[in-house]
Amino acid sequence: RPDRWGTRAWLVSASGAAVGAAVVRAAARLPEALDPPPVPLTAPELPLWPAAAVLAGLLPAFVAPVPAPRTETDAGSVSRSGQTPPAKETTRA
Repeated sequence: RPDRWGTRAWLVSASGAAVGAAVVRAAARLPEALDPPPVPLTAPELPLWPAAAVLAGLLPAFVAPVPAPRTETDAGSVSRSGQTPPAKETTRA
């Protein structure tokens, strides 16, 4: 069963949608800023708000949900390859 989405998961999803919408809007309003001509060779002038919108895409790096640690009971006795892991060796003194 899939996990429920918490606030952090919704923030990650919303940040991606917001960045996509902002870049599409920037391309519609300022096409020359996002696609500078190759001649003459100059540094492109990127307006501040499209750059800030792209930087908002870094939000998931800080708010992404932390995955729960896996234990042997969670994984069961079968590994990802479908094979049973070898038995643990015990030492006797």
